[in-house]
Amino acid sequence: MNLVAIGKIFSIFGLDGKVKFYSYVEDRDLASFVDRDVWIGQNSKRVIKVKINFVTKMNNHHVMGLLGFDSAEKAKKIAGQMVYINETDLPALKKDEYYFYQLIDAFVYYEDGSKVGMVKDVIQTGSNDVLVVGDDEVLIPVIKDYIVKIDVENNEIVVKKMEWF
Repeated sequence: MNLVAIGKIFSIFGLDGKVKFYSYVEDRDLASFVDRDVWIGQNSKRVIKVKINFVTKMNNHHVMGLLGFDSAEKAKKIAGQMVYINETDLPALKKDEYYFYQLIDAFVYYEDGSKVGMVKDVIQTGSNDVLVVGDDEVLIPVIKDYIVKIDVENNEIVVKKMEWF
């Protein structure tokens, strides 16, 4: 089983075991995980299996209820942990769509073939996503002006060199 992070629990919400959660997936996709098994842990190797019993949007995050977590004490134990699902449970993608986890560790090259580095993170800014690349943390907007090709199968991204480089 290949687990993929769909978000991170960052604190408790109230006294009845609910948690605040930053989602890495679209709201419409997150709702599809209600009443399904998920795994919670610091990493994908040491996890516990639980079931989401509800999710609701709140400002820039979500509030989530988990079966068996009925007190603030229990919820505190999972604060700061990641929420994972089985990769096969991810919603199907349309052509030219990708999940962020598929871009992490991809090699990034300029059109001339010179290497920029590896994708370390993807930042959501609201208007567009931004790739954080290499040890120098080069920021590359994921927009048509800069992205030439994203090849998920070969773990490569080709970008245009930005004018200030």
